[in-house]
Order: sequence, then structure tokens, then C-alpha cells
Amino acid sequence: MNQFNNLSVNAKVVYLLSLSDLIISNISNSEGYEAAAESLEKCWEWVKYKNIKAYNLYLYLENMDETDVMTYMQFENDVNKEKVWICIANALAYTTWEAYHYEKEKFLPQTIESVDYETIESFIINFNQAYANNKLADRLLNYLEANYPNGTDKQIDINSVKAFINGITEK
Repeated sequence: MNQFNNLSVNAKVVYLLSLSDLIISNISNSEGYEAAAESLEKCWEWVKYKNIKAYNLYLYLENMDETDVMTYMQFENDVNKEKVWICIANALAYTTWEAYHYEKEKFLPQTIESVDYETIESFIINFNQAYANNKLADRLLNYLEANYPNGTDKQIDINSVKAFINGITEK
């Protein structure tokens, strides 16, 4: 957890989104897959351009129409797929939390307000159970810490991060 805290804000989000991208295909035949995929796309867009409002990201996590990640996660009957849903929900919640802070919003939805270190721990535990290459998460964390440490506002080269991940997954 300390190493995660050593990352820049954007690197933290990129870490969670990158790992989520690796496992989302595990729920490709689940109801709600499209909503999950779209939520991750919007999170990536927020990281790149900061042009998505935090509230709009939040609506992918929870909404009144019950077309949100939290609802689909609750309906999942497969324990292994549920782990993927948990990761996506945690990544989305964390990204939304950062987006609200970026907007300097004081009042957050309750789910977002409760984002903390346990959110990240839950993500990592579930990711390690959902993805076979457990070393990848650690290696990605090391890469991001070396290149995008806390306190830097350096724009993240997402293509380089994806190339790094591809280099690990192809071995």
C-alpha cells in the first residue's frame, strides 16, 4: 500500500485501470459487460483529458436505472466473475473519487466518500485471485513508481504503460 501511495494521482488511476483492462474479458458474457467496458473507457478519458465530470463517472458506478456496475456486480452468480466486477467497481470508485477531488468538490456521494486504502486493498486481493500472472501487478507498480512518482504532474504516456504491460504478458 505504501508503494501505491508513492504514485502520482494519475499513475494511481492508470494502475487500477490497466489491471482492470486485463481482466474485464472474464465477464464478457455477463449481463452488464457493456456498462463495465464503457465505464472503464470513460475513466481512461478522464485520465487523459479531465473532460468527464466526476458525477458522470459516478453514474456508471451507481444510478437509479440500475444499469450500473454495482447493480450488475450484485447480480453476478459466478464467484470468479464477481472478483472482476469488484475490481472494476473499485477502479471506477477510485477514479471518481480522484475526479471529485480534481474538481475540488466538497460534498461527495456516500459510496465515493468512503473510498480509502481498503478500496485499494480489496482491488489488489481480488485482482490477484482473478488474474493468473500475479507478478504483473507488482511489476507495473514498480514501473509507475519509477516513472510517475507522487508529487509529479508529468502527463502519463499511456501507450508506454500499455507497451510495458504487453511486454510482461507476452513472456
